[in-house]
Amino acid sequence: MAWAHHSFAMFDRTKPTTIQGTVRKVEWTNPHVFVFVDVPDKSGKTYALECGSINMLARGGWKVNSVKAGDKVTVGLYPLRNGQPGGLLDTLTLPNGVKLK
Repeated sequence: MAWAHHSFAMFDRTKPTTIQGTVRKVEWTNPHVFVFVDVPDKSGKTYALECGSINMLARGGWKVNSVKAGDKVTVGLYPLRNGQPGGLLDTLTLPNGVKLK
């Protein structure tokens, strides 16, 4: 069996960014969890946010139902270098003020 993993070079770690929006969906899957957030602007972009593995997030306090579709969130992220709406999630603040990393 061979294991492979992609590089994180596609994210620009020199440009931390913050977005606010509504969670469209959460893909609680391996090798990485993804959170999709609709950002209310004139373009109506949906940001695809890559997170760590389920194991990593669970050790950080996340649960499968910590983030749900419809949650209004504030997200700190490192954007994609190609300018597409997405990035590497750094922090996610829930409506009740709880901050997940």
